[in-house]
Amino acid sequence: MASKYSISRRSFLKAVGAGSAAVAAAGVLTACGGSSSSTASSAASTAAPATTELAAEQVLNLIYTDLALIDVNDVRNSNEFEVLTAVQEGLFRTFTDENGVDVVENAGCESYDVSDDGLTYTFHLREGMVWSDDQPVTAQNYVDSWLRLVNPDLAFSYAFLAYGIVGAEDYCENGGKLEDVAVELVDDLTFKVTLTTPDPAFIKKVGMVCFYPVRKDLIDAAEAAGGNWTNDYTLHVYNGPFYISDRVLENNMTLKKNEKYWNADEVTLTQINLRVVDETSTQAQLMESQQIDVLKLTDFEYVDRWQNKVADGTFQYFSKDEPSVTYLVLNQHTEDGATGGPSGVMLNPKCRKAIALAFDREEFNAMFKEGLVTTAYGVIPYGITVGEQEFRAANPEPYADEDTSSDTIKALFEEGMAEAGVAGTVSDVTLTVISYGATTEKTSQLEWFKQQLEGNLGVKVQIDTYPDTSTFVTARNAQQYDFYLQGWNGDYNDPMTFFELWVTGNGYAKFMGG
Repeated sequence: MASKYSISRRSFLKAVGAGSAAVAAAGVLTACGGSSSSTASSAASTAAPATTELAAEQVLNLIYTDLALIDVNDVRNSNEFEVLTAVQEGLFRTFTDENGVDVVENAGCESYDVSDDGLTYTFHLREGMVWSDDQPVTAQNYVDSWLRLVNPDLAFSYAFLAYGIVGAEDYCENGGKLEDVAVELVDDLTFKVTLTTPDPAFIKKVGMVCFYPVRKDLIDAAEAAGGNWTNDYTLHVYNGPFYISDRVLENNMTLKKNEKYWNADEVTLTQINLRVVDETSTQAQLMESQQIDVLKLTDFEYVDRWQNKVADGTFQYFSKDEPSVTYLVLNQHTEDGATGGPSGVMLNPKCRKAIALAFDREEFNAMFKEGLVTTAYGVIPYGITVGEQEFRAANPEPYADEDTSSDTIKALFEEGMAEAGVAGTVSDVTLTVISYGATTEKTSQLEWFKQQLEGNLGVKVQIDTYPDTSTFVTARNAQQYDFYLQGWNGDYNDPMTFFELWVTGNGYAKFMGG
């Protein structure tokens, strides 16, 4: 007999809080391991006590990183997730409870059934939900979205998350048939999917933005008219608590309360103003002058500097553990004659390991994060669990006890050079690191990596900084790098959200050569 589930729903006041904090964190992932995420807010912006009547206009002013796209199926970066979760609604939402634990709860899904063998999920949608153009949100919108997600012609980065569905991977990767993908419409408010094997993380996955419903009629119309569906907010409709009312590319975005949202009565914010500000020092000035209300602290110097403002009630300070990691992407591409970066050594595992051991993680933490994050010696951060057990409690970090002496890693690197057929010694090798946006913080970090690698390993390091993301992506896709820094925030609470980055065919593995 199938089991029926309905995940309890909290007051959406908490959803607003979760969404606001997420938007404030736009584009920022902490360095060197699962971290303690720190957020400051001005006292003027905090919620009034429950006994106090709120003013009619509740406006939140935040910093964000501009979006490259607003197509839910094509979502890639944290800043896109943060805005899209505010303006669209999927089957589930993730809330943080009073103990700091992420809890998945029903949103567009009223309930769902799971077959006894754990393979078939039947989703029953909440009745009465509408898009911002008054059209109903239907099960067909979800079926269209999930099939579009695995369309091989569109090559969406997160398609791999659907590969557990019967026929999905074969269709997306191996020329299989669309009709064999086991996503099936039952009625206007019901659809079902069949998995190849039971997946205890399936509900966590399908709550992600890439599985949100889409309006295929609008997508088809936009494409037929030559419109930019990917990033033109005027072509989109919205079914979430807010909608995009205005946007100036690379400058600002305005979100307004969606009165047609199914739970609009519980949404207290009436408007969210987002602005692009790259320099941390400028962000801090805006915070101090109360021109913004919440700031995710990436420069942890301000945690200490603003303690007096917290003490006198000007600011409030919040922190929570956040399972994320920043790591070096090492070029392992071999397609079309690529040799693993300009240096020619990155395909060799000994060279890659020597690079990984050549910098002092504890020093990085102290210099750039005020020692407030957890230093990482492995890609899976603390805070990720398998069932009830934390992954790291059972699996020690692989680089925690390695010999990192200069002589040892130089010898390892030169062994790798010989195996890769690269002549000379370590001092003959130049590693190219690429980046974009020459902010003070980013420039300082890259110079630190250069100093560490040149001083401890003996290689030369060339830093190529591009003016914007588009030129950076062009250089990256042309393999004009040996390594670059990338952050990853866990999409769901399971080690696979990190391990999958290194699975061949994964939408993100392709950036590293997989």
